[in-house]
Amino acid sequence: MKRAVIILVVLAIVALAGLYLWGPPKVPAGQLPLTTLSAANFTTFTAAFDADPNVPRLLLLFSPT
Repeated sequence: MKRAVIILVVLAIVALAGLYLWGPPKVPAGQLPLTTLSAANFTTFTAAFDADPNVPRLLLLFSPT
């Protein structure tokens, strides 16, 4: 009985972690939605990045290695 409860708790934690990590991204109210940079939307990205020269910009690049 105790072993079954432990297994269920571990499975619930794994399921919640998966939902948190791979679920739909959420952004604060008023912020543009998150997008994935690709060749198809690169011109839109550059236009948005250069839109206002007085606003600081931050670009994060993540690598799987």
